[in-house]
Amino acid sequence: MSRVLQVGGLLWLVAAAGFADQKKPANPPPRPPAARPNPPAKGGNRGGAKALGPRITNPGSPAARLYRMSPEERERALEQLPPARQQAIRNQLQYFDSLPKDQQQVMLSRTERFAALPPEKKRAFMQQMQAVNQLPPERRQMVVGALRRLQSMSDQQRSNVLNSPQFRERFSPQEQKMIGDLSEVLLPPM
Repeated sequence: MSRVLQVGGLLWLVAAAGFADQKKPANPPPRPPAARPNPPAKGGNRGGAKALGPRITNPGSPAARLYRMSPEERERALEQLPPARQQAIRNQLQYFDSLPKDQQQVMLSRTERFAALPPEKKRAFMQQMQAVNQLPPERRQMVVGALRRLQSMSDQQRSNVLNSPQFRERFSPQEQKMIGDLSEVLLPPM
């Protein structure tokens, strides 16, 4: 249950942070998730399915834009924000800094892919992130879990899963579209 709340809170935080950069300020910031990497999944994988990959983060978030900066540059950028927002972003940066280098590289690649998208695709991505956040908790957990499992697969394995009858039975057409659209940015190229 704690993991569900953590993932849900993270997705909500990331979407809220991304939208806060737009015209009107966000509501009070949500409580940030614990700044630590996810532990490996414990047993319970059916049929030898792969464990979940690292948690899903929004490559369009303000924190993602600070990943490559030095600590001094990060501080200068953060000083311009309200204290609560500073703390939320610091927590995201602490999580990023705690990751192994290969997982940091995956997150940097996501940020670069997101930055390279045309504005309309960026908007569509952010809308899909928001749509995931609006799903009922159990459906949100399933969608995020699918994205996390897909990120550790090769392109061929991923394609097989996305086109399988089991995937189509498990997820609604709307959820399938969310997973497909989000995977264009969130999943590492193989």
